[in-house]
Amino acid sequence: MRCFAFCATLAVAAGVGGGTVLAGVPSGGSGAELVMSGLAGPIGIETDNRARVWVSEMGPPASPGNGSISWFYMDQADSGRNTFISGYPVAINPETGEAAGVAHIDIDSNGNLLLAAGGPPVHPMLGGVVRYDITPSAVEGQSYAPDGAVMLEIQTTAGYALAMENVNDTNAYSVAEDPDGNLYVADAGANAIIKIATDGSLSTFATFPQSNINVQAVPTRIISVENDGAPDSTAFIVVELTGVPFFQNESRIWGLTNDGTTEVLVEGLSTIVDCELDSDGSLLVCSAGSFDFGTGIFLPGTGAIQRVELDTGTITTLMSGLWLPTGVEVIGDDIYFCTFYEGSMYRFNRDTWPEYCREDVDESGDVDIDDLLYLIEAWGSADCQVSP
Repeated sequence: MRCFAFCATLAVAAGVGGGTVLAGVPSGGSGAELVMSGLAGPIGIETDNRARVWVSEMGPPASPGNGSISWFYMDQADSGRNTFISGYPVAINPETGEAAGVAHIDIDSNGNLLLAAGGPPVHPMLGGVVRYDITPSAVEGQSYAPDGAVMLEIQTTAGYALAMENVNDTNAYSVAEDPDGNLYVADAGANAIIKIATDGSLSTFATFPQSNINVQAVPTRIISVENDGAPDSTAFIVVELTGVPFFQNESRIWGLTNDGTTEVLVEGLSTIVDCELDSDGSLLVCSAGSFDFGTGIFLPGTGAIQRVELDTGTITTLMSGLWLPTGVEVIGDDIYFCTFYEGSMYRFNRDTWPEYCREDVDESGDVDIDDLLYLIEAWGSADCQVSP
């Protein structure tokens, strides 16, 4: 059953149609630089081999929809972004009122753009994966409605997902590719990874058991991992949000082998909605934060960007105090992230932080404001004397 239900009602609360920020709400976190504002429900950030940064936005949760995909050149965000697609449709669930549409994006091995277009197939552009030509001749200096851009392929997974046992909803939320060109869709409605073979055939690649307290596993992001191609080699990493009521410390990071075997790599995380491998082999993840059923939103200031050491399971918070960070990308020496409710994109350079600002001084497992408070309290004490 579908459990990834927060995008619509929360987008309404945040006023993402105009990138509205609620007064007094924490935004990008201390130490992050604002790159772009005025986004409408940003979800994904990706870079291509032409030094362009791509951004996907769900748009306001209203039919017929105004989702978009745009781009800008690296280090030229100040010059403005270029619209590739606008007016992308949104699917509204008549029972819950939740919306789905433009979700995560990826770049395939040929340099094309892959879009996971979530929601039931109430529109031919929804319910699966769309592949777009983003060569300079097809993109630069031009913008399109969704059915006017140069589409190379549309593959609907919704019909297959709804035919799966015990599945009554579908929501294609992210997509990855293997070296042979097969696509793998993280369906946050079917709670499964659906494989789209190069011949167009569909099959269930992997499903996930419920958490330790019997909460559904809801896959939100799948990324590919370089490997030797052996059946038992890890080929993908998948992160999960979990189902309602979005309990803390119940999200897991999964490794999927080439033959579809699943393994829990790290557990004990909370509400994970995106991930990205860093150059050192660690995994950066976006934690949506704490969900409040009274207001129907993830609470302001509770989201975070975290680093997870996959070999040891160590979890370190790099940036806290965020309002639903939904996308993270490593670009050069910087970490970029977007915030869904606030409608902004930020970046920070973790390599230029003073070393003491990156240490877990109080040994809590997080690098956060408590470490600074610990240092202030210890200042001048017998444990922290200043040399004359």
